[in-house]
Amino acid sequence: MYSCLSGGLGNQMFQYSAAYILKQFFPDDSLVLDDSYYFNQPKNDTRRCLELDQFNVNYDRVSSKTEKGKINILRKLKKFPLPTNLLYFSSSVFLDKYVLPDASFYHPQSIKNIDKACLFSFYQDSELLDNNRELILPLFELRADLLEYCTNLEVYSLIQKQGNITSLHIRRGDYVTNEHAAKFHGVLSLDYYNDAMNYVDNQLGEQLFVIFSDDIEWAQKTFSTRKNCYVVNNPGCDFSAIDMYLMSLCKNNIIANSTYSWWGAWLNKYEDKLVISPKQWFQGNNETALKKDSWITI
Repeated sequence: MYSCLSGGLGNQMFQYSAAYILKQFFPDDSLVLDDSYYFNQPKNDTRRCLELDQFNVNYDRVSSKTEKGKINILRKLKKFPLPTNLLYFSSSVFLDKYVLPDASFYHPQSIKNIDKACLFSFYQDSELLDNNRELILPLFELRADLLEYCTNLEVYSLIQKQGNITSLHIRRGDYVTNEHAAKFHGVLSLDYYNDAMNYVDNQLGEQLFVIFSDDIEWAQKTFSTRKNCYVVNNPGCDFSAIDMYLMSLCKNNIIANSTYSWWGAWLNKYEDKLVISPKQWFQGNNETALKKDSWITI
């Protein structure tokens, strides 16, 4: 089967996790990571690259040049409103591959020709991940060299020493600069973060809030007047998994409407963790399978 990756690290983790879970039903078949998207990204998408190799992920191989070409054609073909049966037949015959429908993913016993199946969906499903937590957690341990790098950071020592510590993630970046992303997601208000911080303080006592953001200058300026805030700044670090890992080490998490910080909270292994997530995940639409009953929404 082919895990056809796209988007940033958080989305890649959802896609890979779904394929890895499905592979447990087909142990004799290969799990192939396809990175063709990153060589032919739509111009409206935020520029990304494959980042799963920052973790100890387990797969059989990466797609070949020929496979990448066929999957790129299939990626374009699936956008046309073709009947499912017609798309399956035509792509199977001419490309030797087909788009796996979401309905089939959730009913593995119905899947035929799994070796030709291409998984394009994001599978952003918290219940799916929760039900397979022990299977997925080990896959997202940091690579050895990155773990060594991480343990030498000032913020790592701070997290290890501090008792009451909560991560806070602010997603700006393409939510501000990319018109498509801004219309779809939107930036959370400062009121959300202030309310979340006050809630955690009231519930658990005064916290040290470790702030992660893709707009460090904005975060430093915005939270400079709060004495209990530490804005993480790791200049020269090009590995997205580092901040995610650091977020997971904090006892509690305040997340943005971003799969990146969602994973930071989900990977947090504290059983009594308090996680604050936004009610408004998408602009004009609150429906998402990422919401968890155990997390507080504000």
